[in-house]
Amino acid sequence: MATFNDLLIKQLEFLEQAQTVNSERYISTLRALEFRLRRVRRDKDSILQHDNGRPHTSRQTLDILRQPEHTTLPHPANSPDLAPSEVPEGSSQ
Repeated sequence: MATFNDLLIKQLEFLEQAQTVNSERYISTLRALEFRLRRVRRDKDSILQHDNGRPHTSRQTLDILRQPEHTTLPHPANSPDLAPSEVPEGSSQ
């Protein structure tokens, strides 16, 4: 997973081979990113945009993201500006 913003703050995390991202792992990454952003961008708000993958839309993740200190930018499903790799198979775009 990688995140970045206009200050070039990056949060890179690598998974062990055969490991996948689940809700717990994604929430852990969000918390690490929050900590880093608070430390570096003390006076600025941040907006999170992520795709609609299962770890990003699970109940546990959405509970965290609905807290007042989080601002998210929706990522519409099947958006015409998606990269070809993000378009679902069989979709006509």
